[in-house]
Amino acid sequence: MNVRKFAVFSWFVASLSSAGCNTSEPTTAVLSNDYPVASDAETMAVYRGWWSVAQFAEPVLAGQVSDPIRVVRGSDYGYALLAPGWEPALGTSPATLIPLRSAEQLSVDRGELLTFRVSPSATVGDCAAGSPLTQEDADFITQRIFPVEFSGLVYDAASCSTSAIASGEGGAGGEAGAP
Repeated sequence: MNVRKFAVFSWFVASLSSAGCNTSEPTTAVLSNDYPVASDAETMAVYRGWWSVAQFAEPVLAGQVSDPIRVVRGSDYGYALLAPGWEPALGTSPATLIPLRSAEQLSVDRGELLTFRVSPSATVGDCAAGSPLTQEDADFITQRIFPVEFSGLVYDAASCSTSAIASGEGGAGGEAGAP
């Protein structure tokens, strides 16, 4: 009789532990560009985004939301490149890129939707909004998250400006800055 009770108990515990992983809904994320829609000269497109293990590779215009992408459950900061005055339809690269970080860590559980909001109040790094990054955070974003976009460039977090790396300066994988 004890063997039977143990078998039933074991089955019950196994059922409960597997129930947490048994969802038909994928874990997804979207990037929401919450900057206001403005004239072309003042538009704030998001050029790229990143959260945990997933890249938002397509630009997101002001007032728009990206297509959902699959992610894993977790908690991390979100990172983005703001492209002020850039119009993706022109087919050119942005003249200016401003690295941003979510103001808070973003979390999502299995089977849920994470919304990474990019706006002056939800992110840090937009000097025009009065919230520049620390130079350490800017270097992390430009050298580790988006090194291709900042290859050969130096980004100054205090002024939100980019310049070419001067002779003698260097860095594996690119320096901070915007193309």
